[in-house]
Amino acid sequence: TGKYQVAGLSLPGLPIVLAGYNGKLAWSSSAVMADNQDLYLEQLRHAGSQVTYLADGKWLPARARSETFFIRGQRPVREVMYDTRHGTLLPQAGSASLGLALSLPQLKGDRSLDALFDLTRAQNVERAFDSTREVATAALNFVFAEPEHIGWQVSGRYPNRREGQGLLPSPGWEGRYDWDGYADPMLHPYDQDPAAGWIAHANQRSLPRGYGMQLSSTWYYPERAERLGQLAGNGRHDNRSLMALQNDQVTLLSDKLKQMFDAPGMAQPLKQAIDALPASQRDKARDTLARLKAFDGRLSPVSADAALYQLFLQEVARQTFLDDLGPESSPAWQAFVSNARLSYSAQADHLLGRDDSPFWDDRTTPQKEDKPAILARSLAAAVDTGTAQLGSDRRAWQWGKLHQYRWPAPAYHGLGDPLSRSPMAAGGDFTTLALTPYAWGSDFDTRLPASARMIVDFGQAEPLQVLTSNGQSGNPASAHYSDGLDAWFKGRFMSLPLQPQNFGRAYGSQRLTLVPGR
Repeated sequence: TGKYQVAGLSLPGLPIVLAGYNGKLAWSSSAVMADNQDLYLEQLRHAGSQVTYLADGKWLPARARSETFFIRGQRPVREVMYDTRHGTLLPQAGSASLGLALSLPQLKGDRSLDALFDLTRAQNVERAFDSTREVATAALNFVFAEPEHIGWQVSGRYPNRREGQGLLPSPGWEGRYDWDGYADPMLHPYDQDPAAGWIAHANQRSLPRGYGMQLSSTWYYPERAERLGQLAGNGRHDNRSLMALQNDQVTLLSDKLKQMFDAPGMAQPLKQAIDALPASQRDKARDTLARLKAFDGRLSPVSADAALYQLFLQEVARQTFLDDLGPESSPAWQAFVSNARLSYSAQADHLLGRDDSPFWDDRTTPQKEDKPAILARSLAAAVDTGTAQLGSDRRAWQWGKLHQYRWPAPAYHGLGDPLSRSPMAAGGDFTTLALTPYAWGSDFDTRLPASARMIVDFGQAEPLQVLTSNGQSGNPASAHYSDGLDAWFKGRFMSLPLQPQNFGRAYGSQRLTLVPGR
């Protein structure tokens, strides 16, 4: 506009550039993995359409309200919802004496959209801090930069819990688990111009234990942020080095696996467990262990050792947990596999530690197994599974033959593409900067979870470059439908200039002018 100029990335329905550049300031964000919702178990009484609930020794009426849900292709559904002091009761069958109420942050008077708009107009890091602290509806790690300064600010609204951490449903009839307001935004974690010279966030744990407020108890795998630190600490960077960083396929989990194998309490017991395997499995386990110890951690789609490494990860997860949580069709196993997509998981936790966990005992056998025994089995089983899927020539194995992008992909995993396509080989996994997670314990397919990338290099005449995965159209009849895929997989960014003399080259000569109505 005449007084407002900004370019970047947005979401349909939001009149805000959520990640972008305005000629002075650049900004972006990642998820905090916040825990700011709690469930409360409520004692209920039903009398016709009236519902009461127990609160500190008194029975209080739940407030009834009617809601209408519009469902495509069906008649509207009308339901009566009931509100307690902790929030709305979740729908339940019959007239049960117990119910669950979901407590959410109250956002009356919220000005998050105004604050986000103020961020897009901020001319320096100080104003960016002021704006992002006012964003209450979204729990995000905002990172922003100007040529001489960088900053990080956590946004959102976080409850002050009187007791507990909200990890399980709390007894709603006792007020000691209630919330006492919210943490002061001035206490939210932040940083500015750190001595290291860089700030990086990849959904990792961002608070030390004992910090004065609770953000979450659930974080993503730390290896992505650790790899960011490795690469960011290499010296000065430009747009090319950042492109390489965003496409990096090195996992640091493999180094932690080697350390676990060689730990004083594991090396000798593991050797003994491998020696105790049947002769047909012994050499397979020894060969797998040797190759995993020599593996450089590069999850290239053409790497044979990367395929073996990932086959081992799958096998050890299944050998450890499936006997307790299975069968594979059970809700417990499905939830277990699904949770590993979302956060640091029991699969990783047990693999790298938890040597005394009861899960190491295989309940399907009369013997009592331990961790070395399960690791030995998994080392051998990785070869058997790989041979069945990739053939007997292990040198010809490729990670990309197991790990593939497949279409159609669910909308919440990035593409939302309803058309079938041929599978495409993928590198990386859930621990790499080139993020391609799979169902740890189930299959290796990935769903192209990332949707966009952005780089702002203040050393360039036009600093902003962006890359989106599927083009600009969700309409299969459009010439622009999915036309960004080739550029995405080849890492070809495009410039979004802010200087008028460069508009024609990037945006063409046609203009659509929007004039506000009276």
